[in-house]
Amino acid sequence: MRTALTCLCCLGLLVACGEKKEIKDTVFAPAVQAMDKARAVEDKLKQGVEKNREALKASEQDAEAGQKPQGY
Repeated sequence: MRTALTCLCCLGLLVACGEKKEIKDTVFAPAVQAMDKARAVEDKLKQGVEKNREALKASEQDAEAGQKPQGY
């Protein structure tokens, strides 16, 4: 237990004293760029879905307005 606590404290000191680099300057840059591209694509897809929903709703409303009520 004491050894684990000592290791945890040492690890905390190493992390706290490390340099703060931009992610773009590290080996993780390609992964970050890929995630950014994926988010941009996802946003575009969401916009397209919303436009399709609005168009479908408008066409349904037009179809309902164009129908004449049928009765006996």
